[in-house]
Amino acid sequence: MNGRFTENFNSGWKFLKLTEKDGLSKLPVEEPDFDDSAWESVTLPHTWNAKDGCGGQSGITEGGESYYRGLSGYRKVCYFSREHCEGKSVFIKFEGANTVTELFVNGRYVGVHKGGYSAFRFNITDFIIPDRENIIAVKVNNAPTDYIAPITDQGDFTKMGGIYRDAALIFVSPVHIDLTDYGSSGIYVTPKNITGENADIDIAVKLENELDRPQSVTIRAAVRDEEGKVLTETEIIKELSAASKDSAVFSMRLSEPIVWNGVENPYLYTAEISLSREGEVLDSYTQSFGVREYSIDAEKGFFLNGKYLDLRGVCYHQDSFENGWAMTNEQRERDYSLMLDMGCNTVRMAHYQHDGYEYELCDRLGITVWTEIGLVNKMSADETDLYAIAEGFAENAKQQLTELIRQNYNHPSIIVWGISNELHQMNDEIFGIYTELSALAGAEDKTRLITFADNQCWGKFLEMPADVVGCNRYFGWYKEAGGPEKFGKWFDDYRQSNRKQPVCVSEYGGGGAISQHKDNIAWPDEIDPWGERHYENYQSQLHEQIWAQLSERNYIWGKYIWCMFDFASAGRREGDTRGQNDKGLVTRERVKKDSFFFYSSVWCKKPVLHITEKRFTRRPFRVPLVKVYSNAERIELFINGSSLGTVEQKDLNPLYSTVFTWKNVTLKINGENEIKAAAYFNDGSTAEDTAVWIGITEDEKA
Repeated sequence: MNGRFTENFNSGWKFLKLTEKDGLSKLPVEEPDFDDSAWESVTLPHTWNAKDGCGGQSGITEGGESYYRGLSGYRKVCYFSREHCEGKSVFIKFEGANTVTELFVNGRYVGVHKGGYSAFRFNITDFIIPDRENIIAVKVNNAPTDYIAPITDQGDFTKMGGIYRDAALIFVSPVHIDLTDYGSSGIYVTPKNITGENADIDIAVKLENELDRPQSVTIRAAVRDEEGKVLTETEIIKELSAASKDSAVFSMRLSEPIVWNGVENPYLYTAEISLSREGEVLDSYTQSFGVREYSIDAEKGFFLNGKYLDLRGVCYHQDSFENGWAMTNEQRERDYSLMLDMGCNTVRMAHYQHDGYEYELCDRLGITVWTEIGLVNKMSADETDLYAIAEGFAENAKQQLTELIRQNYNHPSIIVWGISNELHQMNDEIFGIYTELSALAGAEDKTRLITFADNQCWGKFLEMPADVVGCNRYFGWYKEAGGPEKFGKWFDDYRQSNRKQPVCVSEYGGGGAISQHKDNIAWPDEIDPWGERHYENYQSQLHEQIWAQLSERNYIWGKYIWCMFDFASAGRREGDTRGQNDKGLVTRERVKKDSFFFYSSVWCKKPVLHITEKRFTRRPFRVPLVKVYSNAERIELFINGSSLGTVEQKDLNPLYSTVFTWKNVTLKINGENEIKAAAYFNDGSTAEDTAVWIGITEDEKA
């Protein structure tokens, strides 16, 4: 059988938590004759924290948090036919497992991967036995460490354990594109010198010869358009030494390139690479890529292919209400569809490397990406002022960064590599490690910019090397930041006084509980950032005020809301949820909050109409403000069939041009009131939206 072939490796696994308190951590689960008949049957992707990591309790407190952080075991019986294996190298690929993963085949130790967010492979050729059953055993441990970022309990999110992404077997000739290059494809495509007439395409291919004798191979590279037509191709003959690694580099020219132009036209080419020997295909791989260039200016903002683009988007955690981190591609597609529906053109993947399918989605959808490693809050678990760094921390952080860049180098959607988020420790060693990471990113990829998200904004934090900088600020939510009206002025002063690099808002927002509403909310007296009072209508009001300020400032090269969806954060007890961060514009169950519709009305070209506070069904009959979000030309409001008048967009404050309001509306008491908004759009279309409220007296409210 020629070439490479891949098999899904997700089914048929057995699983057990190997808890210390029960003595299970010492079980020899890697031994071939170990009895796993009582273990749970699972299919990958799988996490053991899908429930206890978002508000429930496992009854197991190992790991020092409210959900299980410890060791677990996976076992699988696998049959390798000689036909499949003859003359092949065999690899297992895990797209992601958190945090430390050890692999055993037939009782023999194969290797370990330390880090919870990147893909990795093991070569198991010498460990398998053809034409018989083989026992694959995997130990995965998500216990806190002081040397794998995010260390200990750092980061406001649940660190779910398990083989929570897909697994696969790869069968390939011993002479192949390198599969041990930090989990990458081994292929690096670099478009450059882009004009309307031409683009130069450099393709670097990493190679490996596992045989104990030299090999002469023909390497062919072809570029195809979206219809599959070959546009340019070339080949070279390469002499590979015995048991060695090498590389080949191609330089090709693409005539009249179609640029990858964000959501307007996310055009993708494919680079087709094949290795052959005497006419026999040894290995082949197809890598998609885009032709695009971008720049970020400190005064003017972000430019894609020479044109200004206002980057408007959200931060996003890998997490679903159905199965936590063990997300399916269908769930990812649903989530990104909601982002597009709201008008996003950029996403910040928080706070670690995401699944490879997400980057592919963003390539296809035209959503630009900020992606980062899991260096969150602290480098040191030392509680003293010395901030001593654990042995192995710096090396593991460099590994995570190298994996992030090499595995995702070819995605045109990615615009910045993020080094850290909200780092709040600082000394010479910490500054030095960050500086080394920044230099590493620059050496690995000379085509993209380097960034970090800062929330300190003083001293040596202002000196940390980066091409561009993000700032996390929660005006109008956390009291130490100040009221929402102060955001714009503070940002102007911060930029002018402290930052030479281009700056963006990498996080802003506030909590919103869809069961909580109140008229005339007074911040900060009636908001508990860490408590229960998280009114949905305050969240949307907060976003209105902040966006009015951000929208005026083109120098802010990106605006990233925290966040798109409520997500699992086991330590939180606030709003109307437990174990979740509720700052999402959409609930964890994917219910859109009012703030979602506010941004839709501002960011979307399609007609948008939404009456706010629909869930505020029992409310005082004297309503101080009825609010409608819409990008319509005019809206007429009706209460129980009677018109309360028409409001035209041209009469609104330009900074609030999609917020239509009617003041001091009276409802009938102790009965249903139908609220209807009729919208008339510039294109001649119309729309209606309705809500039903029950008016109550102040006494009933009390």
